[in-house]
Amino acid sequence: MYKKSSILNYKWLLKKIDERKSLYISQKYGLSDFLSKIICSIDIDEELINEFLNPNLENQIPNPFQIKDMNKSVSRAIKAIEEKQKIGILADYDVDGSTSAAILFKFFHYFNLDVSIKVPNRLSEGYGPNQRIMNDFIKENINILFVLDCGTTSLNTLDQNKYPNLDIVVIDHHISDNILPNVFSLVNPNRYDDTSNLKNLAAVGVTYLFLIALRKELRNLNFFESTKEPNLLNFLDLVALGTVCDVVSLIDINRIFVNKGLEVIIKRQSKSITSMLDNSNLNSKPNVTDLGYLIGPQINAASRLGFSDLPHKLLISDDINEIDNISKKLILLNEKRKLIENQIYEEALIQCKNFENFNFILIYGDNWHCGVLGIIASRLLKQFFKPIIIISFQDNVGTGSARSIEFINLGNLILEAKNRNILISGGGHNLAAGLKIDKKNIPLFKDFLIESLKKYDDLIFEKNLFLNDRISLNQINYDLVLDLKKLQPFGNGNEEPIFVLYDIDIESFKIIKDKHILVFFKTISGKNLKGICFNSVNTIIEDYLKKYRNYKFEIAGTLHEDNYNSVPKVQIIIKDLMLLK
Repeated sequence: MYKKSSILNYKWLLKKIDERKSLYISQKYGLSDFLSKIICSIDIDEELINEFLNPNLENQIPNPFQIKDMNKSVSRAIKAIEEKQKIGILADYDVDGSTSAAILFKFFHYFNLDVSIKVPNRLSEGYGPNQRIMNDFIKENINILFVLDCGTTSLNTLDQNKYPNLDIVVIDHHISDNILPNVFSLVNPNRYDDTSNLKNLAAVGVTYLFLIALRKELRNLNFFESTKEPNLLNFLDLVALGTVCDVVSLIDINRIFVNKGLEVIIKRQSKSITSMLDNSNLNSKPNVTDLGYLIGPQINAASRLGFSDLPHKLLISDDINEIDNISKKLILLNEKRKLIENQIYEEALIQCKNFENFNFILIYGDNWHCGVLGIIASRLLKQFFKPIIIISFQDNVGTGSARSIEFINLGNLILEAKNRNILISGGGHNLAAGLKIDKKNIPLFKDFLIESLKKYDDLIFEKNLFLNDRISLNQINYDLVLDLKKLQPFGNGNEEPIFVLYDIDIESFKIIKDKHILVFFKTISGKNLKGICFNSVNTIIEDYLKKYRNYKFEIAGTLHEDNYNSVPKVQIIIKDLMLLK
């Protein structure tokens, strides 16, 4: 539709809407024309529209026992409960791993079992099980070990033959090889031989289904005749947090987990999550964005800076003083992480200029903090929209993180470079990977990337912004926001609708906190309408908004509820501008 690129160099693509189908949906389900058009634009299966708009956990929860090894794992857990065995939990250090550990701990702790949690140090030990932790569990005489959000590819470390008195149960969601670790059981819908069709679950979602299955079997054994059942609905706040922060698709059961989990969070039932929200000075109702961009980074900052044990300690604690202390420490760690990240980011940006004519960016430095490389790679990917590899060298050995665009399988590229002995090690999946490289091999690696990526058409490197509909600024009202709320929660796989807003008439603007731009619009009806463009000071967006009287443009933006002064209004979140003259 738009022949030229936007101010931020995006190509605007307006989604096609079948008007007849939209009218049919509107009439069949009693929806507004606006909402039915949006539903058509996001391509929801017509038969699932009612379930999508009215998510119901009880009716839509999948059968946990369809996942391979679920029966075996549940039976082993029941034995542990009945015999009061010692339980170990080995979890990944990120939000998904921490929330998985927390709900499993809370369930077993309900029965007064002895549970020990251990997490690898991200900086010194890296991802997944390691021998130090396994040895510690053996010394503690653990009977059954749950390995959460990792372990599927830990063929050497997790070998049941090494631990004859320890049963290892892996609960994970990462893609497996054709060879699986020799463990007691492996509950993973992404193992190569699983047919459950639940591949979109985060590890915390798989863990939650395990607990549902476990409670069901305990019921069948009449275990709760003399003991009150644990209420698993109360765990959904943690399930929602882990699901959102692991950026899995918010469709099907994941959407329900997040929807219902947010209800628990809003009721402030979790002392830990409530403390983090309060200490972050959130003064509105928590939403998916708050989980993903406010709470998640605080939890992840701990492991990035060498404090991998803090997240699970926070999430399992009932001591309000301990919770408050850890929560405040996480905020401080996150602020420190931002400082480290921004310093390296600015240094990285300088190097990016050398790759303007390449369809990838390969940058590196000495002693850059490895804990923030992935975040920086993601930021650069969003800015330049081509594969990013960022490496930190210590003693001529580099540790790197890489991020890619949709059509380039970065995991395969890294694996091929490793097989050619260009890299010391490496692996990952389509969009993200990690690697180690000898400094002397950087020129070889660069040549390899040039050769491997030259076959791709320039079109795949275009930055596309998909827009759901065109709306005149004069048509915007609060009813549109209420309609959009029916489609929440938004996230990966259920992206928030973005609109082209036209008939733009700006009255004034002002700078907020030296970072954001608040824009006040005029409308024909005289309504007060405002928009905000976050982190736009000292950017090209500011240059154009400051000179709004000289230009005519359309806005790409989302519609949000503005609760300022407790009077609900519409606020436009400005994403991009299209210059018309």
